[in-house]
Amino acid sequence: MNDEPGPLLASGRAADVFDIGDGKVLRRYRPLQSGETHDALLEARIMGYVRERGYPVPEVHRTEGVDIVMDRIDGPTMLEALEAAPWKVVWHARVLARLQRRLARIAAPGWLLADSADSDRAHSVLHLDLHPMNVILSPRGPVVIDWTNAAGGPGGFDAALTYVEIMTFATEGVVDRVGQQVFARSFRWFRGRRVIAPYLAAACDHRLADRGLLPDERVAVAAMRRKLKT
Repeated sequence: MNDEPGPLLASGRAADVFDIGDGKVLRRYRPLQSGETHDALLEARIMGYVRERGYPVPEVHRTEGVDIVMDRIDGPTMLEALEAAPWKVVWHARVLARLQRRLARIAAPGWLLADSADSDRAHSVLHLDLHPMNVILSPRGPVVIDWTNAAGGPGGFDAALTYVEIMTFATEGVVDRVGQQVFARSFRWFRGRRVIAPYLAAACDHRLADRGLLPDERVAVAAMRRKLKT
């Protein structure tokens, strides 16, 4: 891709985001531990698919190799907004639940489903990493970013994974831990306990299979998984 990376805007566990001007950013994936490369073309296709159906994601302009050029979305992440105004924790949890519910209403296309998927069941598009760091609160409303892990499957699994992720994020201090639990439980309330409960064990197992999981998070997820067995 001809775009030379500009200023670094953000750096995650899998990719870096650079400002390349003209209201666009370059998302560049780093090599995976396995030596494989991320399929940026598939991610861009998923983003285009949900965007065409009215879901709030950045517009993708082009892809090449491990690079995706898309619109720059200005605004704080939901996590940054929570840190600035923690008393809005319940309000933000409701926003996240609505975003997850909207996504669950988008039917997954056949090309997104694994060969083993049950074709007789209805499957939704799943983000599989929908948490406050992946939601930007733009002036026009919340926008969901980082579709690295997107797939197709039961919408309830996506909601359960969000709940598990939020409940087990590594935090420091009692105040942050309390706010984290309030957010997670509020999200579960707004999204629906009956929607989430059947998939909690599978969501824990999915997290534990993630090689990028931090040690403290792994301990927390394992503890949650054990409680589900009792």
